[in-house]
This record gives sequence, C-alpha cells and structure tokens, in this order.
Amino acid sequence: MSVRAYETQDGKRWQVQWRDAQKKLRGKTFTSKSEAQAFDADVKAKKFKGDALPRASRQTLAQAYDDWLRLLGSQLAPSTQRGYQALWNAHVKGKFDGHSLTALVNDPQLFDELVAEIRDRGAGPSTQRKVLIVISSVLSAAVKWNKISTNPLWQVSKPSAAPQRYPRPLPPLVIERIRRRLYRRKVRDEMDPRGTYDALLVGLMAYAGLRPGEALALTWENLGATNLQIERAVSEGAIGPTKTRHIRTVPLPSIVSNEIATLRLNRAFATSTGRQEPKVTDLVFPGHDGKPWSVTAMRNWRNRVWKPAVKGLAQARPYDCRHSFVSLHLRAGASPLEVAKWAGHSPSVMFNHYANVIDELAGEPVLPVEEQISRAREMVMREDAESLDRLVDDLAEHPQVSDGTAALHLYAPDPEAELARRRGPTLSDLVDH
Repeated sequence: MSVRAYETQDGKRWQVQWRDAQKKLRGKTFTSKSEAQAFDADVKAKKFKGDALPRASRQTLAQAYDDWLRLLGSQLAPSTQRGYQALWNAHVKGKFDGHSLTALVNDPQLFDELVAEIRDRGAGPSTQRKVLIVISSVLSAAVKWNKISTNPLWQVSKPSAAPQRYPRPLPPLVIERIRRRLYRRKVRDEMDPRGTYDALLVGLMAYAGLRPGEALALTWENLGATNLQIERAVSEGAIGPTKTRHIRTVPLPSIVSNEIATLRLNRAFATSTGRQEPKVTDLVFPGHDGKPWSVTAMRNWRNRVWKPAVKGLAQARPYDCRHSFVSLHLRAGASPLEVAKWAGHSPSVMFNHYANVIDELAGEPVLPVEEQISRAREMVMREDAESLDRLVDDLAEHPQVSDGTAALHLYAPDPEAELARRRGPTLSDLVDH
C-alpha cells in the first residue's frame, strides 16, 4: 500500500493503491493529502482485521439505483416505492444519475449543485431533502455491497425539514357531528347501508385509533366485545402488514362494540337456505367487489364522502381521526406509554409528536372514554345545527374546562355542580342561610 502524489491540470492529487483479496491492484484518487492518508489507514486497518476491502467501482448512480430498487427497494411499502420513484424520475434520472459512484465519493460538491438545480426548478426544502434521502439509501446499499468505501452524503448538509406538524385531535363533539352527517348522507337507495358503514369506519379510526388502512383490513374475527386486534393493513389495494409490522390489541368502547354487533346482524343476507351472518374471515369494510379498497376507491371516498362530512368543521384528513383516540385516553387518565402501545407508536413518538396534546390536558379533569363519547353524542342529537356550530367554536377557542361552556359540559365530572359553583349562591340560598 502507498500514497502517491502527482500533478494534474487541475492541481495536485494523491492516489492510494492497495491489493485486494485476489491480489489485484486497486487505486483511488483524492484531492487532499489528509483524505488520502485517512483512507490508506482505513484500508490497512481492514486488512489487519480481515474485513472486506473497498474496490474501485465504475458503476454509475443509475446502475446502483437499479440494483437497489431490485434488491432492497422492492421490500418497501408500495406507496413508499411510488413516492421514491416519482422523486427519482423528476429530479435525478437523466440529470444526475450519470455520475459514477467514485466521482460522487471524491467530489461531494456535486450534491450541492444537485440541490441548487432542484431549488431552481421551484422545489422546496422538503423535496430537496427527500431526493437526497433516496440517493443516500442507494449509496448506503453500495457501501454494504462494498462498491464504495463510504457514503458521501453522510457528511453533506441537507436542507431543513418542514416544521413538524403537531396533531390537533378532533374532539368527540366534532367526530359525532361528522358521523351524524354520514348517517344522513343521501344515497340513491334508502335501504343502502353505506351511511352506517361510513359512520362506523370513522368511529373506529377516532375511538379505536386505527389508521385508515388498518380499519379497511379488519375482518369480523378481529372484533371482540371489549377490544379489537389489529394485524394487517390495506395498501395499494392489497392486504399486508401494519405500518410497524406488529400485531396490537386495542380497547374498544362498549358504545362502539354495540354498533358493531348491530351492524353484523344487519349484514346478514338472504340465501336460498335462509339468513346467514357474514363469515369471520370476511372484511368488515369490503370494496364494491368484496375485495380490499383500491387506491382509487379510497381517493373517491375521501373526496365524495369525507370532505362533505367535515365541511365547515375542520381541515382534517381521515388519518387525523386517530389523533382523537390519543386525546380521549389521555383525558381518561391512561398512561402515555399505554396509549402509545395501543396506538402503535414508540414512546419517543408519543412524547415528541403528541407533546402539545399532553401539555394541553395537564391538570384537566379525568373523564372515562365512554362518558366523553356519550356526552358528545347526546349533545349532537339534542342541539340544532346553529347551536352546535356555536358550541364547536367555543370548544376550539376555550378547550379547557375552566374556560369554556362547551368544554365544561363535555368534560367536567359534574357539569351541573360546576355551573352552580360558577354562578355563586342564589338569593334563596342566602335567605336559607
């Protein structure tokens, strides 16, 4: 092994040479002496320990991406694959992927030039960062396969990520208003049960903490009287593992389990031999053809069913319903670690992502989940639309029991006693005393 200096038209260069396991002479060039010496020391250490030695690679980034996509990328979720390929085709393919892996290792400035080009095309910091993440995944695989010695992107500064989007849980009052609208949704056939299914779907996401794909993968055998088991999720029209690839059990409020039992009876269909309940392996929310929902079906449901139901109430996605589950159980006094387990989160996600929810509920009265849902449901059934709008606005402006009228009625352990305390003694009370 040796470090040899030589002159080029662009200045002085240093080359490190070594022999690989097959005794074939290899070489690598650096623009600084310190980098060459550091690489030389690294190769010597690997030879001493018997580790695999780096080998010079003429492979381009495009070829490395093809290998990565075939061997590793195919293991990612279909939606992630689709996103990565869209980024690659838009910002890397035919523009940057012609560089050799060796050139990228030797000249990290190329990545700064790539980011500048993406920025000039009008893409924001989030897109710039995601493109570098995809390239970094490819280069990490190249390191693993011993095609390059290091991933140069590990040392490159990446554009700042977008500010964290903290969850804003939909209170039970809003969830129940959405469900009420779904129940009353007009369909061609008055006997069509889709409104009932839609309301239950939202209820399971909000009161059992299911991701949309997890709710769509539920079968009747997953639903128990007091809990449900989350084993799978629908993605790209196919059933696969959950996001965390873990099976979890979630407590199910009896008010929801009763709805499930009723729906199951209604699902009984007429056959030549009489009435028959659905099979335990049947999907609770099948597509129109009995199969899992496709991407198009989910998009249509979001645009035609969900958006009209939340209009004027919240700027929320179906996924945001599960934030309500976290808030419900934290307000009921459950441990954040226990709620994280039910929601399929790690403790770090719970204490970082839901820090605002935990802080807002600190010092608030403890109220069981069942009671929170029941009060919201009764209020939606009792009040007219105009009154409910005022209550929702009041709840958004004054979420604490000590501040707002809506919060007091929804969350105070004894609303009437609290109202009396706030009003103070009446004239008759003073006369009596």
